[in-house]
Amino acid sequence: MQQLTPQDAVFLSIETPELPAHIGGLAFLAPTEGIDFSYDHFVEFVRERLGPIERFSWQLQEVPFGLDRPYWVTRENFDPADHIHSIRIPAPYSPEALSKLVGRIFERPMDRSRPLWDMVLIEGLPGGRFVMLWRMHHCLMDGASGANLSEQLFDLSADATRPAPAEIVDQASATTHVEDRDVAIRAARNAATLPLKQSKYLRTALKGLFEKKTPEEASAETTLAPAAPWNGVVGGHRGLAWSSVPFEDVKRIKNTLGVTVNDVVLGITGGAIRGYLQEQGSLPESSLVASVPCSMRTADDTSLGNQIREMPISWATDIEDPIERVMSIHESSKKAKQQVRDGASFDFIGMMSESLLPGALSLFMRGAAMAGEKMPLPANAVVSNVPMAPFPLFCAGARIEQVVPISLLAPTQGLNITVLSYDGQLHFGLVHDPKLVPHAWDLAGRVAKSLIDLQEAVDHELDADPIL
Repeated sequence: MQQLTPQDAVFLSIETPELPAHIGGLAFLAPTEGIDFSYDHFVEFVRERLGPIERFSWQLQEVPFGLDRPYWVTRENFDPADHIHSIRIPAPYSPEALSKLVGRIFERPMDRSRPLWDMVLIEGLPGGRFVMLWRMHHCLMDGASGANLSEQLFDLSADATRPAPAEIVDQASATTHVEDRDVAIRAARNAATLPLKQSKYLRTALKGLFEKKTPEEASAETTLAPAAPWNGVVGGHRGLAWSSVPFEDVKRIKNTLGVTVNDVVLGITGGAIRGYLQEQGSLPESSLVASVPCSMRTADDTSLGNQIREMPISWATDIEDPIERVMSIHESSKKAKQQVRDGASFDFIGMMSESLLPGALSLFMRGAAMAGEKMPLPANAVVSNVPMAPFPLFCAGARIEQVVPISLLAPTQGLNITVLSYDGQLHFGLVHDPKLVPHAWDLAGRVAKSLIDLQEAVDHELDADPIL
């Protein structure tokens, strides 16, 4: 009997028809010579790699009225081929046309009566190339474990063979059905623990409220994010724009300034956001705030499931100088991480997942989604960074040229920026509500320009050899 963990279940409870809670990505595939790459070939490849992995055959058995967390049960006669589809993009091809097609597919909520993942092989790209779009519900795994899962589908060479699927550490196991009596007993037991869990988060909140702080610390903790144009009621349509920059350039700046890769990522996305909003005449005087997911899994933890916590970090969009912006972000990030280590920051995801019944949380999130600008705004957008292989990989005999990460939108946040490092590049995926971010490709294009501005500022400031 495998019940969803509290943090896995929260991604089901926060889901609404306009705010589906699945994640995924695009992999641009270039078939290699000598391999007959086709839809049928791809289906057999996925069936061979994912078929033996138990978690991909799981579907939900939900508890009536949201009185407890759902259970994972194994789907009978499971065949991965039932989750793989094919579509051809109409000519003429363009990234914008592909983006619209992907947006229409990705915005559809997933069918909870089936295992919560699917793939679409998109044909019709120039040069006989393909795009693989995959979707996976966030309750099934987070971005870090999803990147580990790519090891099942991605190889080091085009002709790689495996005698058996690579092992994934997954302590969870599912049965074909959970009896009603067992569901009722577990629901009563879990409900009895809620007051204790609620008191834990109440104590943390009260401690933060009455703890002595300097005026600067108190101001930083009580200041909400100023509204950006995309902070409002998020609709059901999705758009996707993307761009990439050389990872080596980012690492050189990181080493020169003594900061982290994530600081530089926030710095260049903050610069892109600043320029984008300035041109629209809608840049707030105070800095926007990025919500940055922090993985809580240890370095040797390859298990599936969600282990994340979010940190609010200043995006420093009120600072014009690129170096000052990065250094300001670096200081804000250090404080946020220290608060997490000290247990001083409020764990909102933990509170939602552990101290509310799933049904109550679902009602709360629906209200929050409808409230829009009336809701307090702790952050303007989620910005996450997921590592992948630093070398080229292959899928079903095709070389993976580029990977674009795709994430979900939160209530009142019509923009999400997810960054994935692969084969010497940082790939930026900008998921958005097209009505709230109508010029997303312009914003995506500003990422590379922001990096160049930062490089030039570093060269000038330190009188170093040009990085470019």
